Amino acid sequence: MAKLSPTEKNVLKFLGGVLHLPNMPEIPFTSVELGRSGITVEYPPKNSATTKKFHKQFEDFMKQYFNGLLGLSSGGIRTANGDVYVLLSPSKSGSTERKGGVIPTKIQEKGTTIVFNQVLAPHNKHFQKEQDILADDDTKKKLLACFGKQWEGRLEDWTWSYFQQQKEFFDEYKDSKWSPFVYNGQSFTQFFKDLVKKVKTGKNEPLKPLGTYETWNPSDIWAAYDMPKIKTEIDANLKPTIKLVELNNLLIKLFKDKRLVGLSLKKVLYGQDAKLKFVNTDTSKMKLGDIEEYTIKDIKLQIDNICTGETVTTYVKYGANNDYAVNINNPKKTKGTNLSFNTHIKATPAAQGGQAPVALVEKLLRRKPGSTATYINDWHKFPKDVDTFHKESGKYEKMYNVVKKHMDKPLDWDAFKLFIGKMYVDDKKKFVARAKLMHLHFFYDAINNYGSNSEFWTDLLYLGMKVGERFAPHAKIS
Repeated sequence: MAKLSPTEKNVLKFLGGVLHLPNMPEIPFTSVELGRSGITVEYPPKNSATTKKFHKQFEDFMKQYFNGLLGLSSGGIRTANGDVYVLLSPSKSGSTERKGGVIPTKIQEKGTTIVFNQVLAPHNKHFQKEQDILADDDTKKKLLACFGKQWEGRLEDWTWSYFQQQKEFFDEYKDSKWSPFVYNGQSFTQFFKDLVKKVKTGKNEPLKPLGTYETWNPSDIWAAYDMPKIKTEIDANLKPTIKLVELNNLLIKLFKDKRLVGLSLKKVLYGQDAKLKFVNTDTSKMKLGDIEEYTIKDIKLQIDNICTGETVTTYVKYGANNDYAVNINNPKKTKGTNLSFNTHIKATPAAQGGQAPVALVEKLLRRKPGSTATYINDWHKFPKDVDTFHKESGKYEKMYNVVKKHMDKPLDWDAFKLFIGKMYVDDKKKFVARAKLMHLHFFYDAINNYGSNSEFWTDLLYLGMKVGERFAPHAKIS
C-alpha cells in the first residue's frame, strides 16, 4: 500500500495501533498523546545505548509508512515543512504499562462480531470505506455500547481494523451464507473450550489430555453456516474418546466446505491492508514457506541480556530483516515467574503473533533421541539465594561456557559469577538473577542439543504461531 501523508490525524491513528517497534518489543509505547509541542510517544527509561538504538529504529520505522519525514537529533521525527512533530520521551513514572490501559480483548473481539453481523442479512450493510462504519447510526450505537464509557474515546482507533477485517473476510467468502456471529455464551469458542476437555492426544496408550483451548487453537471468533447443525455434526462424528487427529481432520473438512472457519484476529495498522492467511488446513504441509527456507545462518540469537543489566528478555530472530522473532521473557522482575515464549511478526507490530505453550517447548527440547535437555520451566527449581548458587556454580559454569560463544560481548565466567552473585544479595534483584539463570539453562539445552539445527529454532517459532498438526486449522486476519 502507498505511504500515508503525515497529517496529525494520520500519525495519531497510526501510532495508536503500535504497541512497540517490530525489532524492539522490550520497549513498549506507554503513551501516545497530542500536546502543544506535537505528538509525544512515551517509553520506559533505558540506558543511553538502548535509547539511541530505539530513537534510530523509530525514525526508520516511521519512514517506512509515511512520506516526507525528517529525523530529530533529540529523538523523534518531523515533517519536511515542520507542521507535525513526534517527540520521544522516557516515561517519568518508569511504567511499562500503556497509559489508560489496553482495551480488553473481549471488547476488541466483540466489536468485530458487531461489524461482521451488520454485513450479514438482515442488515446487509455495505462498508465501502472506514468512515462508513461510524457513519451508520445503528452500527455506531452498537459499537459505543460495546466499548462503554471507559473506552469509547478509543473506538475510532479500531475502525480501520474492523473495516479491513470485514473487507478481507467477505471478499474471500462473498458467496457464503453465515449464521450470526456469537461472542461468549453459546459461541463456537465456548463450545470448543468445553469440548477440548474431552480430547486426547498421543500415539501410544494411554492417551494424554489435550490441554486448554488456547494451547490448541488461536481462533478468537468463528464463522459458521447453521451453527446448531454443525455442533450436532461434530458431536455425532466423534467417538466417546475424542482423538486430536480426528477432531482436526473434521475441522479441516468443515473449513474446506466453507461451513466453519475459525478466525484469529490481529489489529491492523492504520493505512495498511489486512491479509487473510490459512493455517493448518493442508495436512500434507503444515509449514509456512518463507520460514521453511531459513537456514541456521538466517537465525540470530540475541542473548547478551543474560550477562548484563537487569533486563530479562532474550531473542531468537529470523530472516535478514528480522521478519519474525521469539522473545523469551519473565513477565515480572519483583517476583518469581516462569519464562514465556512470545512470537512477533514484523508485519504486524500492533499485535503479538502468539505465545508458545511451555509444555510443548519443554517437549521440543527433548525431541531429539538421546537429548540431554533437563530444563524445566519452573522458577522454584533454580537457586533461591547466593549460597545455593555458589554450591551449584559448577553446573552453571559449564552452561555459561557453551552459551557465551553465542553472545556479542560476553563476560568471562568469574565476572559473570560475580554479576549474578551481587544480584542475589540485593532483595530487589534476586528474582532477576533467578530469571537470568533460567534463560541460561534454556539456551544451554537448546544450543547443546540443536545449535546448528535450524528446524529446532523454526519449530520453536511455529509453536507460538500455532502452526503444525498439533494445532487446529484456522485463518489469520492481520
